[in-house]
Amino acid sequence: MPSTVFDSFYFKDRFGSAAMRALWDDRATLQRWLDVEAALAEVEAEIGIVPRSAAREISRKARIENLDLRALKRAFDRTWNPVVPLVDGLKKQLSARAAGYVHWGATSKNIFDTGLALQVKDSYAVILANLADVASLLAGLAETHRDTLMAGRTHGQHALPVTFGFKAAVWLDEILRAQERLLEGRKRVLVGEFGGAVGTLASLGRHGPRVRALLMKRLELGEPRIPVKTAGDRLSEFVLHLGMLSATLGKIAQNIYNLQQTDLDEVTEFTEGKIGSSAMPHKQNPVASGSIVFLGRLLRSNTGPALDYIHAEWEDDHRQGETAWKFVPETCLLADAQLELMKRVLAGLIVKPENMKRNLDRAGGFVCSEALLMKLAPAIGRGRAHALVKELSDEARLNERSFADAVRVHPVVRKHLSSSAIEKCVDYRTYLGHTKTLVNQVLGDYQRSLKRKR
Repeated sequence: MPSTVFDSFYFKDRFGSAAMRALWDDRATLQRWLDVEAALAEVEAEIGIVPRSAAREISRKARIENLDLRALKRAFDRTWNPVVPLVDGLKKQLSARAAGYVHWGATSKNIFDTGLALQVKDSYAVILANLADVASLLAGLAETHRDTLMAGRTHGQHALPVTFGFKAAVWLDEILRAQERLLEGRKRVLVGEFGGAVGTLASLGRHGPRVRALLMKRLELGEPRIPVKTAGDRLSEFVLHLGMLSATLGKIAQNIYNLQQTDLDEVTEFTEGKIGSSAMPHKQNPVASGSIVFLGRLLRSNTGPALDYIHAEWEDDHRQGETAWKFVPETCLLADAQLELMKRVLAGLIVKPENMKRNLDRAGGFVCSEALLMKLAPAIGRGRAHALVKELSDEARLNERSFADAVRVHPVVRKHLSSSAIEKCVDYRTYLGHTKTLVNQVLGDYQRSLKRKR
C-alpha cells in the first residue's frame, strides 16, 4: 500500500496530475539515469575513448524494461548507492567487452544530478504549459469584466471602487512575472553535471572538457563552467521560483475563496457534481480554491530544504544531495496540482455583477469618501476636508443612513460644491481612475508575451 498522498490510489490526483507523476516515478527516474549513461558512451565513442560498437550496444540496452528492478532495489538496500546497482544491472545485459565501458570516467552523482536536470526540464514543459493556460483564462476574465464594478477592499473593508477586470489584471500581471522568471531561469537551472569524482575531470585526462561539452549538447542541457557536485543553487532557484508562483496562485485562490462567502457571494467556483457537506446539503463549499491554498502551503515548506541544498561541505556531501530525492519531485507535483486546479476554478468561475453592485450599495457608498475629500481639499484644505469627511462617515454609520444622503445635506459641502459636483462625488461609477487603461496595459503585455513565445 502507498504510504503518502502522492502515491495513494485515492488521494494522488489531488496532489499532482498523472502526467507529472509519470515524469517522477521510479521507472522514469531510472530511465533518465540510463539516458545519461547511454549519452555518455555515445559521446565518448565519438571522441574515440570507447569503441563505437560498445557504445551502440550500451545505448540499445539502456532501457528500463531490460533491467530487473527488484534486483536493483535489493542491491541499493545493500550498497546504499542508488546508481551503482543500475550500472551493474546494465552491465549484465551487455557483452563483456561493452560492459567494461559503461560509466566510463563518471561518478554516481554525475549521473544522478544530470538525470535530475533532465527530469526538471521535462517538468518545466508541463508547468509552463499549464501556466500559459492560467494566463489565458485570467486575460479572458480581465477583458470580459473590464467594466464590472465591485468594491476594492483593503484590510477586509470597502476601500475604493474597482472592477473585477482590474482585479483579474492584477493577478495576470503577477502570473506574467512568474512566467518570465521561469523562462529566464532555464539557462541557469537546466544545466547538467559531469566532472568525475570531485569535478576536475581528471578521470578522462585531456578529453574531459570535450566529453563534458558533447554530453550536455547531446542531452540538450547547459554546460557548467566548473562541474562540481555541490552546486545546489540551480535546483534551489527552480524550487524558489515555483515557491513564488505557488504563493501567487494561493493569493488568487484566497481572493476567490473569500469572494464566495455567503455575505459577499460575488463569485462562485464550479459546482457540478460537488457536495459541500455530508450534513448540510445546501452548502457549496469553495473546496477547489481552498485546495489551491493548502497545496501552496505544502509546496512552500520545501523552500527551506531547497535553500539548505546550497549549503554543502567539501566536494560532495550526501547530507545535501539526497534531500533532492524528496523536495524536487514534491515541489513539481504540488505546483502542477495547484495549476491544474487553478485552471479548473478560473474556467468555471461564475462572476456575479449584480451582487457586486448590491454590496457596493448596501455598504452605504463609503467607497466615495476619497472622491469627496479630494474635491473639498482645494477649497478648505486637506486636513480639514479629511476631518469633515470622517465626521460625515461616522455620522452616517451611527444613524444607519447612506454616505450619499449625509453628504447631500451637509452645509459645508453644499457651500463649496455645486449639486452636480456633489452627485458626481457620491457616484462610485465616476471614481474608477485609470482602471480601464491599466487593465488594457496588462492585456497588452499579455499579448506581447504570446508573440515572444511564437
